[in-house]
Amino acid sequence: MPVSPTNFDWIRRLAEERTGNVLDATKTYLVETRLAPIVESFGLLSIDALVDSLRIATNLELERRVVEALLTHETSFFRDPHYFDELAVTILPDLLRRRQTQRRLTIWCAACSSGQEPYSVAMLLHELLGGLNEWNLRIIATDYSRPMLDQARRGSYSAVEMQRGLSPTRLTRYFQREGSRYTVVPELKRLIEFRELNLAVDKPPQPRFDLVLIRNVLIYLSESLSRDILERIHDSLATDGLLLLGSTETLIPTPDKFTRANQCRVACYLPVTTCISRLIGIVHALGAAVLSTNSKRIHTP
Repeated sequence: MPVSPTNFDWIRRLAEERTGNVLDATKTYLVETRLAPIVESFGLLSIDALVDSLRIATNLELERRVVEALLTHETSFFRDPHYFDELAVTILPDLLRRRQTQRRLTIWCAACSSGQEPYSVAMLLHELLGGLNEWNLRIIATDYSRPMLDQARRGSYSAVEMQRGLSPTRLTRYFQREGSRYTVVPELKRLIEFRELNLAVDKPPQPRFDLVLIRNVLIYLSESLSRDILERIHDSLATDGLLLLGSTETLIPTPDKFTRANQCRVACYLPVTTCISRLIGIVHALGAAVLSTNSKRIHTP
């Protein structure tokens, strides 16, 4: 189902305006593939007709369906196993040790899709603590897509989804068979709160987190929006909290906000404290001023 170049550009702008999702100019096939089912479900004849209807009259439901369809929801249990090995061996044990007195730990899984990541983190916590009753543990998992959040709240997955990253031991321990699907046990479900959140415009769901996972998200966003999101995350992290990015992601130039956590073997960062952040900002500003002055001197006849 082809889309005209003009309408393709309109759809790209819509996606970026609503969620920050930047679609490459070569992704015509992705737009055509993902929007075809929406065209059919609304009884339209083509993607061009879909765009025309959105331009003529406001239809928030249809617009949201279009934007949601263009988001990437790729996920699986224990996706990128080396990350979860690091969480199990280093990151979570260290956080639990530092929070031993308060026995309180709060984690944010951003862009959680259909829920496999937060449930994977919950399994690790259960295994590390031998249960979940002795601590005040909270995992807040957020996403823009309502269909993804609905599935995440149900915690119900197909056999194919269960085969991606989940060991037989964990399958038996943390899931109940219901016909052809598998549902997360209530003990893990109670640990996680799923919320709708648009990273492009919304603030973090609460003031302080001990750990934030925002993996494989920033690669789909513009540099300026990524920087804004990282700054908001910085302000929502505990001073000794940790930020985890995806293995293919690097921090957008925010050296005044985060520094690499040397003890981690994955993309793990510590927030720079406010006073140090200001000092680094001043140093960078002075450096830029010196470079500008030198440049003027070089080019002055």
